[in-house]
This record gives sequence, structure tokens and C-alpha cells, in this order.
Amino acid sequence: MLQLFKRNKMFRVFLTYQFFSGIGGVMFSMFILLSVHLIYQNPVYTGIAGFLMAAPSILSFAVGPVVDRRNKITIMRITTFLEFVVLSLLAFTPLREYLGVLFMFAVIFTYNIAALFENPAGTALLPQIVLKDEIMEANSLIEIIAMTGGIIIGAVLLVSLGGDINFSFLYGFSAAFLVLAFIVSWFLKNTKSETAEKQPSANYVQDLKEGAGFIRRNILLLILIAVVTMDFVGEIAYVNRPMFLEYHAGAQGYVLFTLMVLIGGIIGSYFMGVLGKKFKVGSLVFILLVLAGVSRIAFALIVPIQIMGGLIATIVFAALLEAVDIIFSTLNQKIPPKNMVGRVDTISTTCISVFVALGAFLGGFLGNAVSDIGYIFIYQGIGIIVVGVIMILMPSSRRLSKVDDIGK
Repeated sequence: MLQLFKRNKMFRVFLTYQFFSGIGGVMFSMFILLSVHLIYQNPVYTGIAGFLMAAPSILSFAVGPVVDRRNKITIMRITTFLEFVVLSLLAFTPLREYLGVLFMFAVIFTYNIAALFENPAGTALLPQIVLKDEIMEANSLIEIIAMTGGIIIGAVLLVSLGGDINFSFLYGFSAAFLVLAFIVSWFLKNTKSETAEKQPSANYVQDLKEGAGFIRRNILLLILIAVVTMDFVGEIAYVNRPMFLEYHAGAQGYVLFTLMVLIGGIIGSYFMGVLGKKFKVGSLVFILLVLAGVSRIAFALIVPIQIMGGLIATIVFAALLEAVDIIFSTLNQKIPPKNMVGRVDTISTTCISVFVALGAFLGGFLGNAVSDIGYIFIYQGIGIIVVGVIMILMPSSRRLSKVDDIGK
């Protein structure tokens, strides 16, 4: 991974952009649901907030052709600036006090509309910056850099803020890093292939049909089904996570657990960057998912008894799922042609987001309905194990070779 960093100047610039943008995004996602939960103490509001975080991505299918046919760097600049503006409004204006939870909902929705364009633009730009055989290392390094920054900043804030969490300060802090990301984006340069693709598509509907048809004809369809299932049960658990952890560990404990998620993500990213190419993809995904499901069940059972054990289970779970996420992201970038990566990514994102939004909405009501929130995390773990078993039973998954041999 370090060799890629040393020899590819444009990747270094891209990595710096992802570092600052990642910190801003991590800080926002780390605290927004917690702030809604602590301020309003209503699981339904938390569920609606989670729904609004996911709902804009349902429109991803319409974004794909735009990303494929437009200047990806320009898209990244515009959306990063918009993210900065909405977080600044949340941090430095009294609008939340005047408008209440509706303003919080508006900020969440607008921020994720911007991310709707920014994320696939970065996804589609990466294969134009690095070689196909370097995509997995590049993805791993991006995740490591972004999450390392999030851990450092989160730890500093955890210590400096003490027992009281100043959400306005935190959102202002996130906005500052988004400004840095916006500045760095002006040092990114277009490749020749990107310059050649500036002409808009004559038929967006046809572009979408091509992207959907490509997913349907190969292993990407099975991967999409697996991700949809995992993200659905995962979002149900995610919107109840603030209430579960705040009850057992307090607000500071919630932040500490979130930092453990980032540490686990770094471990999983490093593993995939160094060793990911050595294993057959199908078998590796099966093992990772089964272990992730077991660790999630352990998390639900251990946290009420011992916080330290719960932190360890969180690290393990996050590392395993991060490894799976990097595999799926790499396949989405390696298998399609370069001029179709944006469409494939956003069509997949739309399908996933429909169920993520449904899961978030359902999770808010389940938080009120179940007698013990821990059961929700147990069900999530069982769901992940079932996905892993189904994946290994499918012949197309078992036939997957090592990452370097895929997409050639």
C-alpha cells in the first residue's frame, strides 16, 4: 500500500481529500443520531433521523449517469461545499432552537443529498487514478486514513469535552474539516479519459438500463442481494444503538464505542490491503460474515454485563464487516467498464437505500416495542450468518477467484 502512495502523486492528493472529507463525515455520522436521541429522548425521532440519512440514497439510480458523464472532480467540490454550509448552519446559528427537531431533520436530509453525489463521484474517479490491480489497496488505504483521522479527533474531543457534549462545537469542528477537503479538491486534476467524457448522455434511461443489465448478468446481483439483506437488519440495529449504549454505558460510552468501530475498521482495512489478494473471494466472504454474525451476538450479550468485553466485540465486528465492505466495493469498481462504474455503484446504492430507509423507519418503532433492545442486535447477528451461508451455497459465489483475477 505504501508503494502506491509513494509513486502516485494524484492518488496522494485524492487520499488527502478523502482524509479531510472522511473526518468531517465521520464526526457528523458519529454524533447526529446521538444528539437527536439525547435532545429529544424519542426513539421514533431517532428512527426518522436514521430514515432521512438513508432516504436520499434511494435516488442514487438517477445520479449514476450524471456522475459517469460529468466532471467527477467538479461534483466533489460542489457537494463538499454544500456539506460545509449545512453543518455550519447547524453549528453557528440558533435555527435548531427556533425550529426544533424539524431543522435537525432538514440538515440530515440536505447533507445526505450532497453525499448522494459526492460518494459515487469519488468511487468512479478512483479507477481513473490507480491501476485495476491496485484498487483494493487504494480502497484499504483510503479507509485507514479516514478512520485514523476520525479516531484521533474523536479521542481528543472525548477527553477535552469531559462529561458534557457540546454538539454545536462538534458540528463546527466537522465543518472546518470539510472546508479543508474543499480546498484540497482544487489540487485534483482530470485524467485524459475523464476529459474525453464531458459530453452529456443522449439518453439517461438507456444508460440506466445498461447499468442494471450489467448487474443482473453477473455476480454483482448476488452481492447486491447480500448487501441489501445485511444493511436492512443492520439499520434496524443502528438506529437503536444510541439508546442501547447510552443506557448501558452513558453518552461518553457511546462515543467510546464509536471510536472502537473506527479502530475495528482500520484493522479490517489493513488486513484487506495486505492479505486480501491471497484468498478466494467467495470463501473469504463466507468466513468473514459468519464470524461477524457471531461477534454481533456476543456484543448484545456482553455489553449489559461487561463494557470492556463489549468494546472488544465491537472492534472484531467492525473489522470483519469493513473487510467485507472493501471486497464488495472493489468488485463494484473492478468488474464494470470504467465508463459504467458510476451507474453500477448508484443503482446498487438505490436498491440498498430503499431497504436501509425501511430498516431505519422500522427500527424506530421496534425500539419502543421490544422488551430488551439487545434482542435487535442478536437478530442482526443471525441475519448476517444466514447471508454468509447462502453466499457460500451459491455456485457463482464459490467460483469467485482471487481479487487480482477478477475483472480481467
